Amino acid sequence: MKKKSLSVKRKNLKNSIFNHQNKNKRIKKIYERFESLIKQKEFQGYLVAVSGGADSLALAYLSKCYQIKNKRKNFHYIHVDHKLRDSSSKEAQHLKKMLRKFKIECKIITWKKKKNTKKTQSDSRDFRLKVFESFCKTKKINTILLGHHFDDFQENFFIRLLRGSGLKGLVSFYNYKNLHRNNINIVRPLLEFSKEDLFYVTKNTFNFYIDDPSNKNLEYLRSRVRFLINNLKKNGLDEKKFKMTFNNLISSNNSIEFFVKKNISENSSIGFTNNNIRRAFLSPNFFINTEEIALRSFTKILQNISGRYFPARGKRVSNILDQIRHKSIAKTTIGGCVIEKIENSVVIYKEITK
Repeated sequence: MKKKSLSVKRKNLKNSIFNHQNKNKRIKKIYERFESLIKQKEFQGYLVAVSGGADSLALAYLSKCYQIKNKRKNFHYIHVDHKLRDSSSKEAQHLKKMLRKFKIECKIITWKKKKNTKKTQSDSRDFRLKVFESFCKTKKINTILLGHHFDDFQENFFIRLLRGSGLKGLVSFYNYKNLHRNNINIVRPLLEFSKEDLFYVTKNTFNFYIDDPSNKNLEYLRSRVRFLINNLKKNGLDEKKFKMTFNNLISSNNSIEFFVKKNISENSSIGFTNNNIRRAFLSPNFFINTEEIALRSFTKILQNISGRYFPARGKRVSNILDQIRHKSIAKTTIGGCVIEKIENSVVIYKEITK
């Protein structure tokens, strides 16, 4: 019996993968939108994060379709087993088996943490991201695809609202669609899709997903917020209304950002000391602005000088701003920067630690 050629095998795989789209117009429409979003910017290889939930499995399916259709080789599918549940290892192996039916080879990475050490959701997220970044550097790829969708985006908004976030904090998750961290792109191509869309894709392709019980555990804030949103939907909150409100907030935020850029451009100068240390001079006019514009401008300067990924804490920055305005500051440090008042100007330079 003759062996099938590689081209025939590829053709058969392509036919089996796209069979769901040929038979299902809704899945085809979702894929076409996904493809248009991915194609907006080509990257050097992809890591596809697969938790095993319905949303991440939809991401795996859509990514595999894109990989085959566009003849891309450098795709890697990764599942992190956090060992948060006794059944997690068994679930991971079953997930790997199900993905293989679509010729998706999924690598499982296990979190080996000391026994009797509590693993929080936050710790899990941090570990997962470090694993992804390390894998990307090893394989020389520069993009991580995450399965966050519109419902996650909506939940994040209400979580930040409950925590008292300002305008920038409320709209910030929108900017997380494409992030750049440690020379790696973190892309969330599913933010335009609802959880219902992705569940539909998974149900009609894999007909399998891992149901994480913590998603329904009201001990977690996100679960309580999810419950709250479901009640709001019953009382008239729909996707269209939410997006309308959110777009208005983005418009307001963009207006503030315009004046922040203007303030930085007109009232600050950035250069280097004789020792090649990054330094900024801020004129008195830099601080004669509304609180929000001054706060954002000052935070951006601090982040620029320090080179840190995360900005300094808002409350501490606000306290230093008050001290500068009331001329009660001589020299202090914050967020990897040294702040010094010299005559009428404020000088900021990178803190050098031994």
